[in-house]
Amino acid sequence: MKKCLAYIYLCLFAVNILQAQEVLTGLHANMAIKQSFDKFNDLHQKTINKFIYYEAINLPFIDDFSNYTVYPDTVLWIDKQAFVNYSFAVNPPSVGVATLDAVDKQGEIYAHAQKESFPADSLTSRPIRLDSIFYPFAKALSAADSIYFSFYYQPGGGIGKPWAKLGDAPESSDSLVLEFGYYTGDTILAYYTYKDFILFDDYDIGDTLYSPCDPNLFIIATQEYEIGDTLAFPCDSVMMLESVWNNVWSTGGTTLQTFADSMHLDTSKLLFKQVLIPVVDSVYFNKGFQFRFRNYASLEYTDNNPTWASNVDFWHIDYIRFDRARTITDTLIDDVSFSNNPGSVLAYYQAIPWTQFKNNQGGQLTQNIKVKLSNLSSVVKNTSYIYFISDIAGTHIEDYDGGSYNIFPLATSGFQDYAPHSLPPLSVNFPSDTKDSAEFMITHIFREAGSGDMNPKNDTVVFYHHFHNYYAYDDGIPESGYTVVNVYSHRTSMALGFSLSKSDTLRAVGMYINHVLKNANNFNFTLTVWTDSSGYPGRILHSETIEQEYNNDLYGFQHYYLSKPVPVIGKFFIGYQINTNNYLNVGFDQNNDNSKHVFYKTGNYWESSFLSGTPMLRPFLGKEWKPLSIEKSINPTFSVHLFPNPVNDKLSLSLAENVNKQDVSIEIYSINGQKLYKGVYCQNINVAGYQNGFYILKAYHKKTGQTAISKFVIHH
Repeated sequence: MKKCLAYIYLCLFAVNILQAQEVLTGLHANMAIKQSFDKFNDLHQKTINKFIYYEAINLPFIDDFSNYTVYPDTVLWIDKQAFVNYSFAVNPPSVGVATLDAVDKQGEIYAHAQKESFPADSLTSRPIRLDSIFYPFAKALSAADSIYFSFYYQPGGGIGKPWAKLGDAPESSDSLVLEFGYYTGDTILAYYTYKDFILFDDYDIGDTLYSPCDPNLFIIATQEYEIGDTLAFPCDSVMMLESVWNNVWSTGGTTLQTFADSMHLDTSKLLFKQVLIPVVDSVYFNKGFQFRFRNYASLEYTDNNPTWASNVDFWHIDYIRFDRARTITDTLIDDVSFSNNPGSVLAYYQAIPWTQFKNNQGGQLTQNIKVKLSNLSSVVKNTSYIYFISDIAGTHIEDYDGGSYNIFPLATSGFQDYAPHSLPPLSVNFPSDTKDSAEFMITHIFREAGSGDMNPKNDTVVFYHHFHNYYAYDDGIPESGYTVVNVYSHRTSMALGFSLSKSDTLRAVGMYINHVLKNANNFNFTLTVWTDSSGYPGRILHSETIEQEYNNDLYGFQHYYLSKPVPVIGKFFIGYQINTNNYLNVGFDQNNDNSKHVFYKTGNYWESSFLSGTPMLRPFLGKEWKPLSIEKSINPTFSVHLFPNPVNDKLSLSLAENVNKQDVSIEIYSINGQKLYKGVYCQNINVAGYQNGFYILKAYHKKTGQTAISKFVIHH
């Protein structure tokens, strides 16, 4: 990616015919991960008296990441750094892969990321019992049981021209590593638990702050703190069993094209390589065997362009198998599978407003659905394929039966090319109603005739079709970042065109604004709406200055609600204008090519995009609604009144009338700063269980960022 980005930059500059250029970057944050992390419990193991212990699982271990997304399955895995997805890999053996990259489990670039190679993601199994098996009969395990570990892998970056690739390829200095581990019998420090305390003094950078929990633990201030600030201090140590890890396999970074060429792979067929590793060392035959994948990544950016410092160096892992009674030739799998999720049935969009679609369905739907099917075995399989469409309540709407047909092995013949299975026709009329939104499910089933194969999980895929109040060319997952760079001046603009089936009213614009290094995307820009002029952006219908506000709803999209409604008809364009020395990094969906609708410029003329994909902008239309995220609360003096004070059992709170109570959170601290209570604002808080003494109540206004601190006394 970094080499490709430089290649695009130099070639465009040398040609010297464009005043602006488009640049693809990686992503500084994966918001799909970040959203799930915020809703997910951080620990998925037992904690017993401050000692963590992961329950062991038995052989066989099989995961092809086909029936879930975002985080690895906690039944099999103990960490959450890999991103399970359907969109980043090219021609995987089965639908779904685990991607290792340069962002952490919260979806943000690692804090220790740098230009040189650094350790990034891990994908770590639960402990696996290699001491014995219990089915079909109990017996001790040893090297004589011929235990093999296998997996498929692929370097990221996609295939094709630099502007048409998918994600980012790891450089030669980057790597993917596989390690085997085992318990030593000793215990080690796993981590410290942290508790929030309120500060009663000011602190400068470099000051030492001792933990109120344990005076032997302390923090060195890396920023200035004021009285009333909250800081997390280390408190309790948590221990765990010690593991020793051994490197058993690794490979250096490369492009997918080089990867395919070196193994003489047909780019229209399977583009993953399978690795088999025997387990023979006696140290592994115990109750605590584990394996883990790790990747080493490196950032590439200039100090003048921090918007290019983003998610990079992708590796994709698929179909992990770990079992006994295998051999080095056990490379084929008795399994037929989907290799992709067919996705939307719309011809030109991923999403359309229900009011635009329901009475104008003709021409909006695709004629055929593209389905990628694989046979991972060595023999011809007789298979069946069907799909059915229902509403979200399960009411049947339409179905299709492609009948039975043979599928040849993927290794020799590639993916299924029998049209009734791989390109089934679509004939459906979604039921119309008077509502302004609708949701439907499209369920695809592909399976072997008779009793089926060894892995039924990858024989069914479901796509949820949402018809709400917006258009979308993108599928919601950005594989890269999109930036317009002006080599002559500070003026840049980009526009994305949409076509209506009937006149409507534009109310808002959704944009996937990437979080980049040093918050370089945090600047004002001009959100703009244009009419159509012979297929290009024409007269400006509306423009207004946008003050960045990050909203992580709807998979990381920021929603900018227009200051006034904008009537639109036929074709129109949404986008932005920038007149400062800033580059706006927008999410870029590389799985859906809508470049014919994308335009950019710096001077007087619009240029058509040459990048395969879609900048992630969405127009929201229809009737007016009042978005909570733009409510402006005017609170010149934000304060909370407490009574009675002293209090015995029930502490009452009151706010000014102009304060929205839903925007206020409350915390209560002991006099030594330990947080005792946290919750949303409520008029009464039960403090009957607290001991006599002085306490501090801290109120925080989420919209204005204001904080109010009050003291009160409990006397029973």
